Amino acid sequence: MMPNQSMIRRTARKAVWAAAVVGVAALVAAPAQAVEITDVLDAMDDDNNDPFDAAVRVRYTSDTRQSAIARQARCLKNDVLGSACPNGSGYVLARELEYERIRNVLNFDFRFGIYKDLEIYAVLPLVISDDWKHEFSPGVSRANSTILPPKDNTTSTPSDRSALFKVPYQSTSRAGMGDLKLGLRWSPFNYYRDASEPTWVFGFEYTAPTGTPMKADNDGVGYGLHEFKLFSNISRRALRIFEPFWGFHAAPRVGASDGLFTKRGKTQRYIEPGFNAGTQFGLTVVPWENPKQEERFEIEAGVNFEYFYRGREYTEIWEALASPNNPCKPSEGCNNVLYSQSALDPITGKPIRSDGITEVEPYARFGGWGALHYQPVQYFQISAKFSYFRETPHFITYGDIGVDLDGRDKVSAFNSTGENEFSPVYLPAVDTVGQRLRVLDVTNLGLQFAITGKF
Repeated sequence: MMPNQSMIRRTARKAVWAAAVVGVAALVAAPAQAVEITDVLDAMDDDNNDPFDAAVRVRYTSDTRQSAIARQARCLKNDVLGSACPNGSGYVLARELEYERIRNVLNFDFRFGIYKDLEIYAVLPLVISDDWKHEFSPGVSRANSTILPPKDNTTSTPSDRSALFKVPYQSTSRAGMGDLKLGLRWSPFNYYRDASEPTWVFGFEYTAPTGTPMKADNDGVGYGLHEFKLFSNISRRALRIFEPFWGFHAAPRVGASDGLFTKRGKTQRYIEPGFNAGTQFGLTVVPWENPKQEERFEIEAGVNFEYFYRGREYTEIWEALASPNNPCKPSEGCNNVLYSQSALDPITGKPIRSDGITEVEPYARFGGWGALHYQPVQYFQISAKFSYFRETPHFITYGDIGVDLDGRDKVSAFNSTGENEFSPVYLPAVDTVGQRLRVLDVTNLGLQFAITGKF
């Protein structure tokens, strides 16, 4: 008996649905390896015949920071600035300097799997070069600068009594071993083991102050800080080639005993750099992979937002301010580099000189990155990454004047109990409202190339 047309149509529809189901199953089938951002090494993984994983990566990074430095100026109605005062008297920002810093680092990353989806790692940075400079902005010269004004010619010996620091300024050429990072990554959920779950990574990273802390009289490259970073990233494969991800991090920092972030007295409110926290999200595309041979090509792109709370930092001016070659010399009557209202040095009996670290206003950093990861064979990978970030304008001299210890609603150098209430790191020349320095148009450009060997 020949089948009728209705039976043929029903059979054809079933075949189409079966093919569709098979096709969808093929699209969502789980590949064998997590994408780069949520990849965690294994050990003792008997289910996949994987007793031990390790990886060594060499990363070259070049980071460029550029900004403009402006200074507050008092603007009085109908004075020489005239129309620059929008609503009568007030403060305006006078753009004075252009700044650039280029830091080249060779990072050695060592990763070891110690259990299923659990790894430890270390990052050893070798700073090849770290140099920065600033010079006058267009239209600014010594004739009209407030940072390096003309010499005082009212005395028999012209002096730089009004100078803040040298312009143009070229930093000390710095190089050497940086601060070691030690970390732990754990993935309690793994899409590549169970396709009903995402891949979720939790991590902790400690930065130890192993590098020589940067000071104006040395060529160190360390920051003199203990940093404790908590982070998490989560991703989920979709339609076989797409893997969106999201993450967050938080990082408190504490000064080391041999660094510049130390407490100098009970009226100092801020000691270390401010706490920072941030989030990131993006997408990894895997247009080609061979799961059996662990060969793949990834395209990664993401955006990032971070917030930095108020604290003390190395800024664009720190070394110029503290340089032994600063034209502002207290011996010649220039007090701009002295904590002139704080307690005197107990040894010399003179005001203490600034070490260059200044208090910074809270600010945000935002931007994005793109990366390529190519693994032509199981044990070798090459990567390239480019990043671009901006920062919100913020004051880099934002010092707190001190603490009202006797409750009389003012900070005094000699209060009712005979104590000096001024902060021991208050620098009147730049922390006073109307003389503060502010960074504008801050950009951070990053370029990275990496080679990884996997075992």
